[in-house]
Amino acid sequence: MEMTSATRFRPENSASSPTPDLHHAVTSDDPFRDLERKKVVILGSGDMSLALSLAMRRAGMQPVVGSRTPESARIRLRSTGVQVKTLAEALKEGEVVLVAIPAEHHDSLPRHLLAGKIVVDVSNRPPGSSRQPESVAERLQECLPESHVVKAFNTLSAFALQQGDVRGSKEVPISSDNDRAIRLVSDLVRNMGLHPVDFGALRTAREIEEIPFSFFREWKVAGSVAVLVFFLFYLLLFMRRQICPNLDSTDWNWNRFQTFPLKNGMLAFALSGTAMLLLCYVPGTIAGYLQLYRGTKYSAFPSWLDRWLKSRKQMGLLALLMGSMHGCMAVFTQMDEGMAEPALWSQQLFLALGIVLLGVLAVLGISSLPSVTAGLTWREFSFLQRYLGWLSVLLVTGHAFFKGYKKLLVPRFECAVLPSETQIIVFLCFLTILLKVPLLIPCVHSRLMKVRRGYERMPNGSPA
Repeated sequence: MEMTSATRFRPENSASSPTPDLHHAVTSDDPFRDLERKKVVILGSGDMSLALSLAMRRAGMQPVVGSRTPESARIRLRSTGVQVKTLAEALKEGEVVLVAIPAEHHDSLPRHLLAGKIVVDVSNRPPGSSRQPESVAERLQECLPESHVVKAFNTLSAFALQQGDVRGSKEVPISSDNDRAIRLVSDLVRNMGLHPVDFGALRTAREIEEIPFSFFREWKVAGSVAVLVFFLFYLLLFMRRQICPNLDSTDWNWNRFQTFPLKNGMLAFALSGTAMLLLCYVPGTIAGYLQLYRGTKYSAFPSWLDRWLKSRKQMGLLALLMGSMHGCMAVFTQMDEGMAEPALWSQQLFLALGIVLLGVLAVLGISSLPSVTAGLTWREFSFLQRYLGWLSVLLVTGHAFFKGYKKLLVPRFECAVLPSETQIIVFLCFLTILLKVPLLIPCVHSRLMKVRRGYERMPNGSPA
């Protein structure tokens, strides 16, 4: 379940033409000095205002909250210890203003008091509303033409900020048409213990505002592949175990259908889980061959391979899920049928490898969680994902091989064209391993490592 990260960048002297595919974490040579001299103002007294106030207080800052009803706001925010003032009084305190009020009330903001200030829009469109051609931040900029509007903080959970535990949501996308505004807000984000990511011009706020409304965006590829693979294997098993035997016999036997809900499901989860695990490591191997052929790591991968590489983590977690369901269903299947030939060493080895495999997958799955990854060094994470990952491939190969090695080379075609599930999955396992073996040859491996460290082969064959 090795992961790749797509980074994006914004050209240094361009506030209006962001690169659409790449982002990078913002760096600044003006480390928060401006914000030390002036306080940050938060407009509003709702959940997001409370969350931002607590986050800034934990960072040692002294935010000022501006409200139309300061008395009731003081009661609501008394646990934060922040100053609460009227809108006019609060806006005199600082240059950076975080607008934490619903988007539908933006047109009521005091335009003359916000002139020349950096106004940070933290809102999203109301849940259930349709996507608009313009972002909320762009419409706010139209309402406040004398201000510098920045989009930020809308991807963070107010609840997580209040608890001080944002876990995997530490990246804060930022967009604005003003370079200085981006630098100041990036310093603010960094001072709060978060990671600013410069998305470029304000029009990219449309993309940022869609992030909270995305629905399993990173899981679409892996989930679709998992459903398709499971369906194909389940259909294969149903044809081989229920339909084909009845077609090949003179009498239709309905008793064959009694086992398909549990036993067919158990085998389908085993086969599809194995396929998903193999799909985690095949793209990395293909990428290795492609980098060797090109002689550089800086050339972009084809879009299909890039999407595949980015889906490996999700595919690995789905493999763990399917393997766990296979294991649970196998227990009940064996309880129902009894262990066949329990003394055979091959059956004992088959069960042992399956149990160890499930344990290794559990370690891989847990280590890929952001809260766990944060506590690992790069070397530790790389070791777990690479070596334990390929160990899991070897274990699943052994698990499948010892399950049916006696019948592996025996022709077992049903309905004239359907091979056995064991023949299919063992073939895929060995094919995955064989693809990897040439990259492990010392001279090939050392050359691939050179390429991945930045070596580039020039057209004439000399290094860059």
